[in-house]
Amino acid sequence: MADPNWIFHPFRGIRYDQRGSTDLSDLISPPYDVISEQRQAELYARDEHNFVRVELARAEAQVRYDEAARTLRGLLAEGVLLREEHPALYLLTQEFNTGGRRWRRPGLFGLVRLPEEGERYVLSHEGTLAEPKADRLKLMRACRAMTSPIMLMLEDQDHKLLDLLRRGLEVGARGGGWALDDDGVRHEVSDITDPTVLKHLQEAVGAGPLYIADGHHRFETAVAYRDEMRARYPDAPATAGFNYALALVNSAQDDGLRIFPTHRLISGLDREAMRDLRQCMEQWFEVEERPLPQSNEALDLTWLEEAELDTHAFGAYLGQSGLLRLAARRKALPTSASVVGRLDVSILHRLLVDPALAGSGCSLDAEGGVSHDSHAAGPAARGPRLTYTTDSAEAVAAVDRGDYDVAFFLRPTRVADVIAAARAGERMPGKSTYFHPKIPAGLVVSDASEEPI
Repeated sequence: MADPNWIFHPFRGIRYDQRGSTDLSDLISPPYDVISEQRQAELYARDEHNFVRVELARAEAQVRYDEAARTLRGLLAEGVLLREEHPALYLLTQEFNTGGRRWRRPGLFGLVRLPEEGERYVLSHEGTLAEPKADRLKLMRACRAMTSPIMLMLEDQDHKLLDLLRRGLEVGARGGGWALDDDGVRHEVSDITDPTVLKHLQEAVGAGPLYIADGHHRFETAVAYRDEMRARYPDAPATAGFNYALALVNSAQDDGLRIFPTHRLISGLDREAMRDLRQCMEQWFEVEERPLPQSNEALDLTWLEEAELDTHAFGAYLGQSGLLRLAARRKALPTSASVVGRLDVSILHRLLVDPALAGSGCSLDAEGGVSHDSHAAGPAARGPRLTYTTDSAEAVAAVDRGDYDVAFFLRPTRVADVIAAARAGERMPGKSTYFHPKIPAGLVVSDASEEPI
């Protein structure tokens, strides 16, 4: 009998029919929030059954959600997508290259029971915006399904979950579909239905807590949708699909859990603002000039990546006027015990980014303020504008083209800091983490209707 405290459950997943081919490369889609218009068009052209037609349909306003729902129903009616007969957990193994080596990261698809009021076993580290949540809620209402998973981490100090996942094929996972995405990442999904193995995996996850790595908007949307559906179907069973969120759980102790740094770019700074920015740098940082990158060579940030954690080091590129290494002076560090306040990204925003965007010079109160994307203005906005990239070479090129006035380079946020911030109930500035690789949409879908899982 299942332990009632368990929060992670097998389910009858919806998956592409693999009787013809197990190669899903032309059928999967990136998650909605990283799909550009160009990428959307490419995916539409790639295959008539590509999941982008559900995840991010090409239509306007409400028509887009209705079109996505029609597509999903059609794929199910045609047998292109099939709902499994028996509940399962699904092992996802991702293989990818970064940092000069090959990584192999296992994770586990399942359903997480959505917390009730007062329960805190799914913890977040990032604030959310109303517009993306409204978009995902309209899609869930139309499709009555979760098309894309939340990515969660489990503190797994004894490596119990990690060991089980790494031994997946040995303990009963049956080989299934695989896909190679446009970034060269190989994703392979295997289903696990053996009751004994399922029990061991559920025990390993236990009662959590689980920490959101990626998918804060999808999680909050799932909770809002659950509340709506409960009001609509008051007699639905506790195992109704709308009471759960589709999730991929990873072990926080897996060294394959990679976070990329998200660099900052600022445009719209006039000559006076640039002078103020340089003055701020001198006031709050030890400034060291570094060799400028040549046009035919990659930007070398080894000196930044190898800096001691407590130095709070950054890079700043101002075009041909300089590449700088910045190390925060002791007087610039916050005195509070806030986890988020002492992160590199928060210090950079408080001392340099936020003053530059606000045109406030180097004024700083006792603890400053941490930006939560309040200045991340759209293309039509006037004055300084902030944007982001994980590609340091593109950041350099953008400054050289004159599109931006300055690029700030950061080190990756650590997994341990993400967990500490979530545990403390604090929120990091937007775009503090970029977990790589992303989880494709279309590998596994969950029904979110009033029917049992």
